[in-house]
Amino acid sequence: MFMKKGGVFFGGIFFLAGLVAFYFIVLSAVIDASRMQFWQATKAQLNSADVSSFQSRNDNGGYTTMYKLDIQYRYKVAGTDYFGNRAKIRNDNSTSDSSDAYTLLSKVNHEQSSQQSITVWYNPSNVNESIYDRTLDFQFLLMMTLFSSVFMAIGLGIISYSRPEKEEKPVNANPEKPWTTRSQWASPIIYSNAQMSVKYAWYFAIVSGLFFGMFSVALFGQNPIATIFSLLFLVVPLWLVIRARRIQKEWLYFKKVPLTLGTYPGLVGGKVKGSLTIPGQSSASEKCTVTLNCTKYWTERSGSKTESNQSIIYSKAQITIARPSLKGSNIDFSFDVPADKPQSSAPSKSYHKWTIAIKGNLSGFNFNREYEVPVFVTQESMSVADELQQKPLTSSEKSAMNKRLAVDVSLVKEEMTLHTPGSKDSLFIAGIGAIFFIIGISIATIGGSLFGLVFAAMSFVFLGLGTWGYGRNCKIKVKPDSLQVDVYFFSRPVKTVLLDKTEVDSIEAFSSSKEHTNGKQTSEKFCLRLLTNTGKRIDLGGDFNSMKNALHLKQRIEQLFEVVEPMASITESNAKL
Repeated sequence: MFMKKGGVFFGGIFFLAGLVAFYFIVLSAVIDASRMQFWQATKAQLNSADVSSFQSRNDNGGYTTMYKLDIQYRYKVAGTDYFGNRAKIRNDNSTSDSSDAYTLLSKVNHEQSSQQSITVWYNPSNVNESIYDRTLDFQFLLMMTLFSSVFMAIGLGIISYSRPEKEEKPVNANPEKPWTTRSQWASPIIYSNAQMSVKYAWYFAIVSGLFFGMFSVALFGQNPIATIFSLLFLVVPLWLVIRARRIQKEWLYFKKVPLTLGTYPGLVGGKVKGSLTIPGQSSASEKCTVTLNCTKYWTERSGSKTESNQSIIYSKAQITIARPSLKGSNIDFSFDVPADKPQSSAPSKSYHKWTIAIKGNLSGFNFNREYEVPVFVTQESMSVADELQQKPLTSSEKSAMNKRLAVDVSLVKEEMTLHTPGSKDSLFIAGIGAIFFIIGISIATIGGSLFGLVFAAMSFVFLGLGTWGYGRNCKIKVKPDSLQVDVYFFSRPVKTVLLDKTEVDSIEAFSSSKEHTNGKQTSEKFCLRLLTNTGKRIDLGGDFNSMKNALHLKQRIEQLFEVVEPMASITESNAKL
């Protein structure tokens, strides 16, 4: 709620800034010009006219030369002499373009030399008030109108987005079933936000038109090259307008298309399945792409800066063929959701959202809808262990794991040995350190700066962490009554840990690293960790691609480590491995 109020306040500042700029720069000039249309003309003598310049400091610390026409003239009304110094309506306005000021200066001097006088306009109600040029620069006014409109449009957009939504609590809301507490999930019938997407599309089209139009107007007519660029500035808003019309056309044709969940809610460690009927005629060959996404949203705060992030941490797509029916095209989908994925959560500083996106060209229209669906852990959900028991690793998956980890089970010695390699993801950290080192040395060598040496020294932190993560590997020997872990840095022994069965509390699988690229999680690695009764943690490594694989090896270690029966039982247990 606080962030919503802050958004309204921030949007209000933007809107007021644009409104004030529009009033003082545009509206006041138009009012002055309208008032001056009733002023009277008279001849005046030019006393002096020259272009003055001064340096104006920019936001980036640089300076820009500004130009302004300074004029002095004398005119007579009813036999009385008066003096004026106003060249144009916005007389206090200076510009970085010297040609405007010098063009007006040339006009004044030419008029004085050719006619021995200049024509000025004075206010009959206040004879002391006069002006030389009462015309408006419509190009400048249009540019500033667009400029102020950008601020007002952005402000209104922020206010509209930040307004707290009044959501009535469903009658059947049950806190123990969080999906029933949100009105959009009160039943298995889910609606998309397609209608809101139409509004967003037109909003961005209008804002882009105002923003790029401002630059287009500023450049138009200056010279042929500038005019060409002014037209190119209109390409982006034109494309956004075409896009908005396409989205609106799709909405007007299909209207609301509800999605009905077959599993309500969708299950983590289970299925997300459902169907929908798209209005309109279709052929049996028309296909749709259905994508299930889980997106993580989180907010990071550093000092006074707050940054919002999002990343797709799970995505699965399938192509389905639309089944023609009397009401339209029927689309069915069914996804298996891994048990180690997070469930849906309410918007906060860190939350997860599950969506179903359906895209396809149906009835000659581009159907594109996204539905936020509830996906939760319930009593019907399977755990990773249940999932592994129901769908064990295939023979090829087991063989690949045994080969990668050099797993060897000896029935005679009643032991299992394996070798967990270092993390390849650590090479990325080492690479960052190498880049920092090169940059630091370059700064120190070329610029002779001490900062370069400090920067290069900092790189050793990343180089050290990355090299250690990649080079650290473990050789593990498991027996029924003991577990030995030999830690190596590449091939050099670092330490040996020998524990008997009474010293080990548990072995757990955990997520060790994640990589994100362009807003999408590209990989996630899992490792094993041993916990002792004294609270000591020993990372066993593994670098598995899934929690299921990590859990498989964990169970194999536990099966052997917990066996205390005679040799026959051990043989039977290992035969199952």
